[in-house]
Amino acid sequence: MLITGSQDPTSSLLILKLGIEKVFRFNYDLFKDYSLEFTPDYWKISNPTGHSIDSNNVTSCFWWKAFNFYLMDQEEFIVEEVKYIFRELYHWCRLRGLVKGNPHDFHNHMGKMNILSIASKYFKTPKTLATFRLGGVDKLGELSVVAKSFTSGLTTTNKALMTTAVNKAALHPDYPWYLQELIDSKADITTFICGKKQFTFSRDRATLKGLDWRAEQNFDIDSEEWLRVSMSLNFEKSVRNFCDDLGVDWGRIDFMESEGGIIFLEYNANGQWVFLDLKEKHGLVRGVAKYLSSNGI
Repeated sequence: MLITGSQDPTSSLLILKLGIEKVFRFNYDLFKDYSLEFTPDYWKISNPTGHSIDSNNVTSCFWWKAFNFYLMDQEEFIVEEVKYIFRELYHWCRLRGLVKGNPHDFHNHMGKMNILSIASKYFKTPKTLATFRLGGVDKLGELSVVAKSFTSGLTTTNKALMTTAVNKAALHPDYPWYLQELIDSKADITTFICGKKQFTFSRDRATLKGLDWRAEQNFDIDSEEWLRVSMSLNFEKSVRNFCDDLGVDWGRIDFMESEGGIIFLEYNANGQWVFLDLKEKHGLVRGVAKYLSSNGI
């Protein structure tokens, strides 16, 4: 069972690889199109084509960006009721060891500061501060810093805070700040974790105009911004140990390559990954399909 949204292209790619007959796509934003019965002992979902899945034949469950989509023209009460049912179904599968990947709210339970603490056992990490009323900013000394977002949420005007260099002396005390040491880096490194596999890619920063590559990402299939790279056995072991400590076998870890070596930035439990292999040269989609349909790869 793939819990997602109707317009998600990653889900469509996975279904092509897995085979449409093997996947039941449960689209949150189209919940009214499905028939559902859910009791404490049994559940069954059917779609408009007659395709169905139930608690007796489900073999695995993968949550992918379902709540990134919206229930249009629905009262907030209805939205929350529907979300509750989707979460219940997912956790029914989790309690029976059927889920793949990570829950959509992973970071609500772990959080970036706790993850950085775990990562510091295996990697170099930047000095980082979360602050109200600018508490602790003085302890950053002369360090240049960037402001980042914990949640990647949008403002009321639908704007996002990308990684931005800031002047510590100009920060407004009425705002919560997530500050991190500015790293002089020549390349971004990202490692996609899929079961027992590690797919690591590098992106040269020489052509970037700003600090955050996401703001300048090119989704042209003919443009290869990220190049597959081989990492040392020690690096791969550190990644495995870090994931074991977190209890995960899925996600994307972002690093920076600087003169001082590889520096850990953050772990994204449900980060996008298809952009790393748009031409399917490195088998990411194929690898994910295998991961979802087996006990890992």
